[in-house]
Amino acid sequence: MKALEKNARKLAPGLRVIKTGMAATLCLCLSYAIPQPYSQPLCGVIVAAAAMGNSIDVSFRTGRDGAVSAFLGALLGLLFSLAGHGNAGLCGIGVILTLYACVLLRLENGMVIGEIVFLTVMLAPPAGPHWLHALGCAANALLGILVALAVNLVVMPRHYAGEVKERYSKFCALAAQGLHAARAGQPAPCQELAAALEQLRGSIRAYVAERKLLRGSDEEVFRISCRLSSFQQLVNELDSLQALQQEADARFTQEERETVRRYHMARLERLSIHLRPSAEKPRPASPDQTGGK
Repeated sequence: MKALEKNARKLAPGLRVIKTGMAATLCLCLSYAIPQPYSQPLCGVIVAAAAMGNSIDVSFRTGRDGAVSAFLGALLGLLFSLAGHGNAGLCGIGVILTLYACVLLRLENGMVIGEIVFLTVMLAPPAGPHWLHALGCAANALLGILVALAVNLVVMPRHYAGEVKERYSKFCALAAQGLHAARAGQPAPCQELAAALEQLRGSIRAYVAERKLLRGSDEEVFRISCRLSSFQQLVNELDSLQALQQEADARFTQEERETVRRYHMARLERLSIHLRPSAEKPRPASPDQTGGK
């Protein structure tokens, strides 16, 4: 039953998928509601889907580059459309030039949007003069960018500070489990612990990359980030203990192996202090935990 529930959660659409559908619907409704004689609603809907990032910061970056790329694609689309509207060869050359221009102008996040606008200008039948047709495509692309950004801002925005704290709690729980196993001389979940630490690092990187205005100020995230090196050392110590338990080298006596084990256990106990909140004083390790006599 638990396996079925887990598979159902995996198959369920993610929040980004739902937001993309909402942005496409809203953009289309606005395109119908706002009278635009030279409007191209399809262009706006596709751009709204392309501009929907997995975070607010990604949407900002895509929207910033995409707004410039949209007008660049419209301009090139206008020039190529005057030369031969709908021509397959000109479409290919125009796409190459649009993407290359975006790279030269450092608009990598808006390359897809520029390409969409160019192809819409080239392939959609114009309802009037070519320049108004190109301008309408650019305006619809800008509408799609604004709608995607608004949906990402309003509908359950991703909270990286909360994600950092959640993954920190998960890492601490796994680390406590590993410490308990090491004290008992049992195998520790080293791989799971290393994966949890990498996820924690990823969330902190995403939090730092987000614009300061959006992420706010969170001292707890800063304190957690300062402990990352200690967390890595803790994972390394558990790995060393795991390797020591699995080795069966006749060159080392049991007493030598026990000395090495006590050394790693002592380091683990010292590092475990960083898994507790600052206000909580660490509990002194007993001789049995460190392997002392």
